[in-house]
This record gives sequence, C-alpha cells and structure tokens, in this order.
Amino acid sequence: MGQLTAFEEKVLNDVNADELWGTTAHLSEIERVSGMEGEYQAVDWIAGKLKEYGIPCEVLEFDAYLSFPIRASLRVQAPVEKEIRAKTRAFGASTPSAGLEGELVFVPSKVAGIGFQALDNQYEGHDVRGKIVLSPRGGPDGVYDAMKAGAVAHIHYWPSGEDAIHEMIATTVWGAPTPESAERIPNIPSISINNESGVTLRDLCAKGPVRVRLTAQTETRWCREKLPVATIPGTVEPDQFFLVGGHLDSWYVGTTDNATGNAAMLELARVLNLHKSGLRRSVKVAWWVGHSYGRYAGSTWFCDNFFGDLRKNCVGYMDIDSPGVKDATIYDEITCMAENWGLASAAIRDVAGAEATRERPPRAGDYSFYGPGLPSMFMLMGNQPKEARFSVGGSGLGWWWHTEYDTLEHADAGVLAQDTRIYALAILRVIQGAILPYQHAPVADELIEALRDIDKEVAGRFDLRPVFDALADLKSAALAADAALPKISGDKAALVNREILKVVRTLIPINYTRCGEFDHDPAMFHPVFPLMDDARRLANLAPESNDYRFLLTRLVRSRNRVLHYLETATEALQKIAAAA
Repeated sequence: MGQLTAFEEKVLNDVNADELWGTTAHLSEIERVSGMEGEYQAVDWIAGKLKEYGIPCEVLEFDAYLSFPIRASLRVQAPVEKEIRAKTRAFGASTPSAGLEGELVFVPSKVAGIGFQALDNQYEGHDVRGKIVLSPRGGPDGVYDAMKAGAVAHIHYWPSGEDAIHEMIATTVWGAPTPESAERIPNIPSISINNESGVTLRDLCAKGPVRVRLTAQTETRWCREKLPVATIPGTVEPDQFFLVGGHLDSWYVGTTDNATGNAAMLELARVLNLHKSGLRRSVKVAWWVGHSYGRYAGSTWFCDNFFGDLRKNCVGYMDIDSPGVKDATIYDEITCMAENWGLASAAIRDVAGAEATRERPPRAGDYSFYGPGLPSMFMLMGNQPKEARFSVGGSGLGWWWHTEYDTLEHADAGVLAQDTRIYALAILRVIQGAILPYQHAPVADELIEALRDIDKEVAGRFDLRPVFDALADLKSAALAADAALPKISGDKAALVNREILKVVRTLIPINYTRCGEFDHDPAMFHPVFPLMDDARRLANLAPESNDYRFLLTRLVRSRNRVLHYLETATEALQKIAAAA
C-alpha cells in the first residue's frame, strides 16, 4: 500500500476477506426483488448483523412505485416466420393478451456506450407512427423518444454479442412519479433482444417490409419498502456525516450487482465501528431498495425526506455498486465529481497501486443527491481487462450483468477486499481531516471548458460573456482558496468548512441539473452545465420562430440563475482564501 497514517493502516488491516465472502455467499442465495419477500429477508438479515456488531440501525419504511417484468415474446410473421427470444422491461407497457402485431421499422442511431446517449436526432426523417421500432438505442430516453414519435412499441437490440438478454428498466422518471413526470412513464411496450437477433431483424428490414407480433407483460404497482440505515457516530463532529449507499435489490441473485457491494457496505460498517472512538465525523450506511424496479426509488425517497439534514450536515456521498468482480482490477472508468477526484484517485493508488481514470457522473445509478449538493464519488469500481469486456453497465463489464447468470463464480474475495479497502480509505480521508478535502479549481475548469464548447455552437446567437466573466472570477477565487486550505489553522476549521459546503452546495446543482435543488431530472443523458448547454439548440431553430424566441427567454432566466450561483460560490471561496 501507499503512504497511510497509522490510523488508516489499522482500519484497513481490519477489513476481512472471509467476512466479505460470507456475506456475498449468503446474499447470493436470495433473489432480492424489490418489495418482495427475498428483499425483506435480506433487509432483516443485514439489520440482524448490524445488531450483532453493536451498530445502531434504523429500518425506514415507505411506499415505492415499482414495476416488474413478467414475460415477453417476439415472432416474425413476414417475410419469414421466426421466433425470437425476448424480455420485457420494467415500466414498459403490457400488450393485450393476444399480442400486438405491426410493421417493424429499423431506425438507426448514433449512440455512445450501450445506447444510453444518442449522438443524433434519431427520428428526423423517419415516420414511425403506428409502427414497431427496432433500434440500437436502448436507454429510457430512447424508449421515450420512440413513444413521442408515435411508435406503438420499442425493441432494443444489444450492441455486444453475448447470448444473454439483459433485464432493464424503461422509464425516465427518477424515483416516484409526480403529476408532471408521470406523463413520461412509457405507454408502449419495451422489449430487449440480443445482438444476433437484432442484426437479423435489421437485415430483414433492409430487404423489404417486415411484420412482427410481440407480447409483453409487466406488473406496475405501489409496494411497501424497507430501507436499513446504519450509523457509526463520530466523536468530534458527530452531527456531520458521510453517506455511503448501494442498492440491495437485484435482478435474480445478483452476486456482482450488487451482493458484493452490500458485503462491502456491511464490512465497512463493522470495521469503522471497531474504530469509532477515533472517528472525527459520523458515517451513515444505507442499503437502497427499489433501484432496479423503481428507478432508484430508495435513494430518491431518502433524498426527498431527509433533504434538510443532508444539505446541512452531509459532507459527501459514496455509491457502492458492483465491486469485487473476478479479474476486475483495472480502474479506468471511475465515476467521480471533479471536487473529490484527487482524494478518490489517491485512495485507489495508495491501496491498489494503480492509476485511475475519471468518468464524470452520468445520470444513472443512485446518484440522487445532486440537489442537496453532495460531493459524490464512485459507482462501479474495477473493470476486467479490455479483451474480456462487454457493452454492459456494471459487473466489471462482464457479460452476465443484469441476467440470471450473475452468480457467485464471477466474484473474487481478494478483489472485493481490495475494493473495500479503497472505499474505507476514501471515507477516512473525508471524515478525519479538520478541513474537508475538496478542490474547487477543477470544477471551475470543467465549467469553463464546457462553456467554451457551447459557445462554438451558439456562434453569437446568445450572449454568454457574462457567464465567462463570472467563471473567470470563480476560477481566480478557487485557485486562491485551494492554495489557502493547507495553511488554515484548526481554530478556523469550522468557519472554512461551512464555506466549503456552501461552494459545493451551490456549484453541484448547476453543474449537474436543469431542475435545480428540489426536484430530480429524468434518467436521460445530461451534459456538463445543463442550463447553459441548452443554448446549443438555437443553431437548429429558425430565428424568427416561436421555438427560437421561447428558448431565448428561458436561456436569459437560466443565465440569471447561473450568475447568481456563481457569485455566491465565488464569495464563499474568497472567504476561504481570506481565512489563511
């Protein structure tokens, strides 16, 4: 390991691979479907283990809007007859029992990753009204766009060649719906097929008309959920806490997504509790439910219902998902904000001796805490070697992700222990320092770079100069504050930490949201600096049109909001620099 303090070394040495493996093996025997008996059984078992360890645990209960895929079928009717394996998706609409028959139309799309980010306007020039869409674009926004375009069903074929079909969720609604967001719940069936079947259908469509019949059955309803939250109290600033979360529910037994993560969380709670007398700040560990069946229902509910406490007292968030995968020791897609990338990458380097590459947090996972402005790190952890990877969203990029094949043989106790030590070290470096270890100049750089790119497309159609000026002031203040932090004495720590939290509470919402602090944006691709990124759309609108002028009006209001927040953050950074 790299350079550790004596206390860090003691804590990390107590991480036990046998404890981790025992928990992983136990949870790998339980199908943890949200709102069902298996998930309740897992909640009770975790609560019992926490009680055994002497760790306070509260099991919170709430109602979640969940959807359960039941079955699907797909049959080519013409020009040939052929049965194709398929799975329906959570929150996809059900067909009548006799199924839905129609013309199949292939709609190409330039996509990134596993089809969750469209790089083009997919339906421009394609009339899909009343037709069944076949598409390589498979994210919830892809289903939503097909629905808006008038398609009667959406079929996604997977980009990589594994034979397995992955379970997915079709809704863009983040957490429980509101009257406004409920309109985005799909009203068309959404089914998945593998790449081989998709290519076969695509080639048929290229030769002439194709008719298919599909059936899909989902069950969507409100369910009672139980969410365990453990608290390991600090001794110096016990009201201040670091939040650790990871989803408990799974598709099938979900060993690497996310029994291994649940094991890491339980072991972190056990080990930190052994050393609680030496902890400066508290740690809360929450096992999110409703992740796969309710689009992050548990973490969203927690954010909504504990918003004030999170905003006032939570000093950071860590998401734990899919660690401990066999051979997954390449840390080249590490989800992390710019604020805390320095400490996250250092933790990986000091434990694993590996250099890591940052990935900006996507609109995915249980990253439900942009609103209260929590500096957040991690989601997935290590990946397998590149030659072993597939186009999936977890499990070390293993082909078995979100399938019935995600079982114990794909996990590794040694890798899981290493990943858990990385988590432990990163947590310690947030909760133990007198001054919170966040850097602000990298955030300013991220916003400036994004705005320059936006400005190229805007080409003078909207005045971004005030934002550039405000960002220049922010960058100057951030450099001074970052340089001052090591010089600040302990008696000024409380004042400085309040200003640090004011900065992150202010900048994170404008860097990651359109809706702001108190709502949740859809589960769709979100760019850097979303409020200003909308200005790109002006280039595709006629200047004399209502759409152009309506957008200009909104952009002026968004600019006002952004300038207010940038000024607030700059003033806080100036106070930090002045405290040195």
